[in-house]
Parts: sequence; C-alpha cells; structure tokens
Amino acid sequence: MIKLSDYMDYLNEEIVQARKKADEQAVIIAKEYAKHPYLKYFRVPRFTMPSVKLSIPIKISELDSETNYEFKMDNDQFLKDVNTKIELVNKEKNLKLVPITKDVLIKKDLKEVIDKLEKDNNLIIKNPKDNILKIDLKKPVLDLIKVRTFNTTADAASVENDELEKILQESLTDRYKPISSKLNDIYFDPNTSDEKDKGKILLTLNVEMVEEGIRIHNATDEKGNVVEEIIFE
Repeated sequence: MIKLSDYMDYLNEEIVQARKKADEQAVIIAKEYAKHPYLKYFRVPRFTMPSVKLSIPIKISELDSETNYEFKMDNDQFLKDVNTKIELVNKEKNLKLVPITKDVLIKKDLKEVIDKLEKDNNLIIKNPKDNILKIDLKKPVLDLIKVRTFNTTADAASVENDELEKILQESLTDRYKPISSKLNDIYFDPNTSDEKDKGKILLTLNVEMVEEGIRIHNATDEKGNVVEEIIFE
C-alpha cells in the first residue's frame, strides 16, 4: 500500500528529474552549437513541459481516519435487531434460541453493559466493533438463554451461547452512529491490472502539474554579507 502523499511526492520528483535531464541535454547541445562554425548563429532548440497532465487509475486499499461515534440505545430497535438475527440463525443452523423481550433489558448484567456504553460515549475510534469485542458478554448471554428441552445436548447449548453472544455484539455495534470524522491518510494500490479487480469501480487520479521556475541568486548586503535570494519566475 502507498500513501497518497508519498505517491504525489514520487510523481513530482520524477517530473522534476525529467525536466532536469532535458535542461542538461539542452546545455550540451548549446555547447556543441557554440563550437560549430555555422550553428553558432542559430538559436539552440530547447523543449519544455509547461504542464504535465496525468490520468492514473487507482484503487483505495485503506483509509486512515478517526471517527467520532455516539452510542445511542433504542430499546425497540435493539430488540427488533436481536430477534431478527435469532430467527435467521435458528433457520441457518437449526438452533432453538428463544426471542428476547423487553424485560431482559433490565437484567443486571446486560443493563450494566448498556449503561457503561452510554457512559463511555462520544468515542474517537476506527471501528465500533473493536470496542464491543473488549466487553465480556458471557454473563448477559446466560441471562438471555431460556430453558431448553431435555434433548438439547451440551454441545448444542455451547453453540447457542456462542451464537447469541455474536448476535449481541453485532446489535450493540449497530447502536453506534458516527457524528464526525477526520481523514488522516489515504492508502491505495496503483496496480489495477489484477484479475480480481476486473469489474470493480476504480478511481481515476487526475493530476496536472504546472511548471514554475526558481533561481537562487547570491547578493551582498550593505554590511558585506553574502545572502541567498530565491527568485520565483
């Protein structure tokens, strides 16, 4: 991965070097003209690039950003999210998780988790899920697991516990909402010819670099000190 700023710096350096080589070649030709009996009366050819336009396809690999999140609990929406996920996982994995009701939200362990998340609000984090994964949800899960049939094995109970813990993690993560964001760096891959990238939407980096010359001039001030002056042309 390459930072966008590093890539722009690389492009600038390559173009400057290209112009430098062109100027060096112009000096060599000028000296040859000066030595020639006839060419010394002609103007020495010199080609410049007053502007360079580049259209470069790129693909974004990673965004380094800081996002300010707010945890906002909506009991009705939380119950709906959890129960929708329970219904889905029951069908997919043939489990017997029981949908939760509002009264479970006041159970001690789950309430403590929600209260802590609401208290530690307004966080600047990259991913809310990382914050949720730091919380131990095993006790709240045990609060939510209902009485099972006698046919439920220990293995099945363990699977149900794990699935319910994942459901709680996802539903709590969804309660985070971004309220502000700061983009630090953009990382991208300039190689867009991979087979796996076919059909993807790629960005085009349109860059125009306009020539501006400078000269460094040595001057002597009134005290006899030699100072450098940078003159923009």
